[in-house]
Amino acid sequence: MGIGLNFLIMDKYFWNKKIKNNFNNAANNYSNYSFIQKYFAKKLIKLISELNLPKGESFELGSGTGYLADLIEKKHKSIHVTRIDFSPNMLLQNKRNSKTILWDLNLGLPSKVNNASLIVSCFCIHWLNNPQKAIKEWFERLRTGGYLVVLFPTNKSFPEWIETCKKSDTEYSGLNFPSPYLFKNLFKETEIFLIEEYVYKETFPNIYKLFKSMINVGAHSTKSKRKKISELKLMQDKWPKNRSENVNLTWNINVLILQK
Repeated sequence: MGIGLNFLIMDKYFWNKKIKNNFNNAANNYSNYSFIQKYFAKKLIKLISELNLPKGESFELGSGTGYLADLIEKKHKSIHVTRIDFSPNMLLQNKRNSKTILWDLNLGLPSKVNNASLIVSCFCIHWLNNPQKAIKEWFERLRTGGYLVVLFPTNKSFPEWIETCKKSDTEYSGLNFPSPYLFKNLFKETEIFLIEEYVYKETFPNIYKLFKSMINVGAHSTKSKRKKISELKLMQDKWPKNRSENVNLTWNINVLILQK
C-alpha cells in the first residue's frame, strides 16, 4: 500500500514537472501561436462584460502570458487582474508592472486569493491533478456576488484524432479532457449563472503541422510513449481529410460561469 502511494505521488510529480517544463520552453514564442487561446479570450471578454461584478479583486488562474488579463484591464479600466501561473517564463511575458504570483495551482490557491470579485481561468483546469477539488476551492474564495469563469476543453474534443487511432490501432496520446457535466454537478442550480458550449475547428496541411502547433504553445505533454515514424505515417494516412486534403482537429469547449 505504501509503495503504491509513493509511486502515485512520484508519478504526479514527474507529470507536473513535464507540463511545467513544456510551458516554460514555449513561453518566448507562445503569443505567436496561441490562436485558439486568443479566440476564446475574446469570447470571454464579451461574457465578462455582461456580469454585474461587485467591488473587489480580480484574478486569472493559469494566466500564461497575460493575454486575457490584458483584455479585461483594457475593457474595464477600474479592474486590475492579478495573474497566477506556475511557469516563471510565462509570467515574464506579462506586461510591465503587472501583478503576478508564481504558484502551482495543484497546491490550492495562494492566501492572496480571497473574497474575490472575479476569478477567471481559461485552458487551465484540465491540467490539474484534481480539477473537481480545485474548482470547489476557487468558488469558495469568491466574495458574495462574485463570479467564477472557467473555460475548458471537454472529452468531446479531438474526434478525428481518436477515430484515427482506432483505425490505425495506435495508442491515443492526447489528454483525457473532463466531461462537460463534471463541474456542473458540483454546484447548486442557483450558483450556476451560465453554461455555454462551443465548437472550434483547426485546419492543418498534415498531422505533423497539427502536432507541431501543440508543441509551439507547450500543450504537448503526454503520458504515452513517443510515436515512431511508421506510426505517424500510418496516422497521416488514416486521418480524415477535407476536400483540400487538409486535416482538421475539432475542439469542444465549455464555459462555466458560477456566482456565489
